[in-house]
Amino acid sequence: MDLSGLTWLDNPSVINTLSLILIAIVARFLLVRMIRGKSETLSDSRRRWVSVVQNTTILLALLGLVYIWSPQLSTFALSLTAFAVATVIATKEYLLCLMGGLYRTTASPFTIGDWIEVQGLRGEVLLEGILSTRLQELGTGTRQADYTGRILVVPNSVFLTHTIFNESYRKKYLHHSFTVTVEAGVDPMPILAGIRKRLPALCEDTEQLGERYWSMVRQRLQTELPSREPQAGVETTLLGKVAFVVTVFCATARAAAIEGEITVYILEAAAKAAAAK
Repeated sequence: MDLSGLTWLDNPSVINTLSLILIAIVARFLLVRMIRGKSETLSDSRRRWVSVVQNTTILLALLGLVYIWSPQLSTFALSLTAFAVATVIATKEYLLCLMGGLYRTTASPFTIGDWIEVQGLRGEVLLEGILSTRLQELGTGTRQADYTGRILVVPNSVFLTHTIFNESYRKKYLHHSFTVTVEAGVDPMPILAGIRKRLPALCEDTEQLGERYWSMVRQRLQTELPSREPQAGVETTLLGKVAFVVTVFCATARAAAIEGEITVYILEAAAKAAAAK
């Protein structure tokens, strides 16, 4: 067999490069497998360690390649400069993703396990990579605290140009606001009084835990938060209809149920009032 075409294998740099890549792949696989264990689902701390291992192995491999090939690179410094310029132009998006990952690491706008929203995408942070961040998508509206079952892979470049909303404090409790609109001509005051009477009873099962959580979040964020007291008001729409606006501080899991109960009460009360005329 003619092996004359494989003379490049005699180059120590090539052998070292192949060995380094193989070691990095094997080490990354073993470490990730050790962290995952036999668990079907991973906790936030384990997902954080998986991200650290993946990012660290890639970074060390890149540094190792630079060290191995540094003599050859210095020999062709001028050519390398021209090549680097062309590479920057051709890989602009990848470089932006790298810069976005650096910004995310240094500024720490969120961490694994946080709920965030960026560029209209909402989800819980699963993994933080060098080029992208993986989210488990959250719903909207009455299902804003429910997972949709979809996984979002967001390029890190979006963190450089878009506002990041961190909703981590809303994972357990939140200020939930909603509006229920009925036809004009209904006296809103009796309905409003009924809403204000029902709201404390709907939230009292988590009142004590909610107070502690509200205080903890206020101290962590070092800012004032909206009141925990349930609020209910009435206003009119542009079409002249009556709109009841309700805000409650409640357990995230209870938000949809509370909105549903209040909505049913308002619609039934409005229907009775209209029928009585």
